[in-house]
Amino acid sequence: MDYYIYENWTAEKKAVIHRGSCKFCNDGKGIHGDKEEGRNGRWHGPFKTYNDALRYANSLRNRVIRNCKFCIP
Repeated sequence: MDYYIYENWTAEKKAVIHRGSCKFCNDGKGIHGDKEEGRNGRWHGPFKTYNDALRYANSLRNRVIRNCKFCIP
């Protein structure tokens, strides 16, 4: 299973870890597909393990890190 991080820099300055299969992640394409990339944030990944994703999320500056409330990785 792959994991992805959505880094949002407009709404809450957060980084949310998702399972690739999450309906909000869609394997790093999000709910709007690639056309929304860069407008409000960006996707990072894939990461092979949750710990890899968490380690990368911790490297992002000034982001509150949390897990997706729907897919709960």
